[in-house]
Amino acid sequence: MLKTFRPCADNRDVATVRNGFEPGGATMTEAGTAKAGQLRAVAEALGGSPGHLPGAVAPVQDVKPAPGERPARLGEELPIFCERCGYALHGLPQARCERCSILHFACPECGHHQPINTLRPAAQRILGRMRAFVLALWVFFKLNFFGWLLFAWFGMGAEWSYEFHSFRTANNPNNWNYQLLPRPVDLGEFMAFTMFALAFGTVGRMLLLRWRRGWAVGAVLGVLVLMASYTGALFRGHIDFRGRSVPMPLGADFQLLLLYTAALLVFAGVIVWPIWLALAHLFLPQRTAAALLDWQRSMSAGPPALARQE
Repeated sequence: MLKTFRPCADNRDVATVRNGFEPGGATMTEAGTAKAGQLRAVAEALGGSPGHLPGAVAPVQDVKPAPGERPARLGEELPIFCERCGYALHGLPQARCERCSILHFACPECGHHQPINTLRPAAQRILGRMRAFVLALWVFFKLNFFGWLLFAWFGMGAEWSYEFHSFRTANNPNNWNYQLLPRPVDLGEFMAFTMFALAFGTVGRMLLLRWRRGWAVGAVLGVLVLMASYTGALFRGHIDFRGRSVPMPLGADFQLLLLYTAALLVFAGVIVWPIWLALAHLFLPQRTAAALLDWQRSMSAGPPALARQE
């Protein structure tokens, strides 16, 4: 007896499967394309080159903002945090300062005003370490400069304060004795103290621009030079006399020489800034000279009023 064949609803149509598509679903070509795109994405994520995959789709192009949309403003493209309390300022409204016309964020947590172009914490940390390293080198250079030159003044006081005088004894003319006596000031000593004082005073003043008044810098340097030179003279006398009584090295001429040296240091501290102004305007371009001199003037000025506000 013949049985009638009835196709089940769950069975697929053979012709449909052969044609490569299924009713209500994606075609086999589309499925292969999607699988190739996934393989390409995985290969690119692993850092390799996927090569040519059959049926791979082209990379997605960057989507440009629509004509009606505005791009992200400066200060909104990356997260930014308050320098004082760490509050997240990203997305907050920007305000313009009434004094300096700079766009800034106003922190709602602590009230700190922070410019929108503030560097991120990582860059701030790197720049801070570099600045600390350069500052430490600069302080080390200044300490060596003043320390070694004051030691040189100590040596000048020891060298130019005393001298040996030889004489014969009355009982034995062939017997020579030596005596250490205060040395009279001559032209060579006068010129040495003058040139050294001018050089030390001018360079020392330019290294201490944070002090506004040049005469004060010169006065401090003069006191230090007096102390170093006089200490060197006493050291020379005590070393050569080996504990015996030492003639006073500060005779009238040597004392006047030290006072003249201190006054010359004050004079050098006063005149070096006008000389530097003239040289800067003479040999540098106008804008470069103005920027350099303004920066050097700002070193002796206090913080601005806006920076002192809490």
